[in-house]
Amino acid sequence: MLVVEDEFLIAMDIEAMLRELACEVVGPIGNLASALQAAREETPDVALLDANLGGEPVTAVAEALVARAVPIVFCTGYQVENWCNRYPAAPTLMKPFQLADLRTALERALASGSGSS
Repeated sequence: MLVVEDEFLIAMDIEAMLRELACEVVGPIGNLASALQAAREETPDVALLDANLGGEPVTAVAEALVARAVPIVFCTGYQVENWCNRYPAAPTLMKPFQLADLRTALERALASGSGSS
């Protein structure tokens, strides 16, 4: 599980939830350059992406993952934006979210097989 999140405390909460779900975590990664590198080099079962990293949209990371058929889940504290239309199979979690919400989103992402379907 690749975790891309720029808010330290949120990243730690997400990591703890994922460990509770018995996921092996890569990251959390908090900046766009490192996230892009991980998207190109890592092969996670699924990626959990903060929609906005330090004011930059995470679209390039999502595109790199989708090109490699890695399912994605978006996380955001903002209203759902147009990027969700680009990845209709990718679930979106509104922050803050609970463990059950995360589990459901991961199951949906894995069932879809790709963020682009």
